[in-house]
Amino acid sequence: MSDLIDSASILIIRDNDETGKLEVLLVKRHEDIAFAGGAYVFPGGKIDPGDHKLIDESGIFPHGYGELIGTAVREVFEESGMIVGDLDEISGEVDRLLWDEITISDFMDLVDIGCFRDHIVPFARWITPKVYSRRFDTRFFLAKAPDNQVARPDQKEVVEVIWAEPLEFIDKNRKNMMFPTIMNLKLLAQASSVEDAIVQARARKIISVEPKVIDGKRVIDPAAGYGEIDQENIHPGVRNITD
Repeated sequence: MSDLIDSASILIIRDNDETGKLEVLLVKRHEDIAFAGGAYVFPGGKIDPGDHKLIDESGIFPHGYGELIGTAVREVFEESGMIVGDLDEISGEVDRLLWDEITISDFMDLVDIGCFRDHIVPFARWITPKVYSRRFDTRFFLAKAPDNQVARPDQKEVVEVIWAEPLEFIDKNRKNMMFPTIMNLKLLAQASSVEDAIVQARARKIISVEPKVIDGKRVIDPAAGYGEIDQENIHPGVRNITD
């Protein structure tokens, strides 16, 4: 059995100014990446040693979430060029980072965890099934899109960024999305606005989801609140479920 790799992912959300509908940021991974190549995912990735610079030890977050705030902030910036959180008090450091005057590591040295604690909300936790040789323990967060920032792909891991209405995007792109992405989009779609989504996330008890694969089908604990399983005609993540 492989060791679990800690990782973080953020659903960055906004209310569309024209339609008023809730949208979420998705990024498309480069086709040549071994895991999830060509798939639409939420910005995120595995923990790095430098991420310990932004760890919340207040006990406000559920176990395992405060330790990954730095990972979430860094990955969002590296993949989309965006910085999430309450940035008013650190606007100078934000400007320097966006203008490439400092690195993301420098930025994390300079800012306080308090700028993110109240603005990045735990959303879900998914663990890769045991049938995979490479397994992730991913904490999903929710964050309001920052004002006056434009998402841009890094053109390395990420080749496209898109703002999308959750259910509409599933209908059009399910073959390019993995099971956890689809299910978390459906969970998000239970909300009608940014405010509603944040209220729901804060009120919901997070139950770790570790799908079981039975006869090629994924099964998850109904208590996690996801409702009907949606796994037909989706991106496999890796081509062979036993790899």
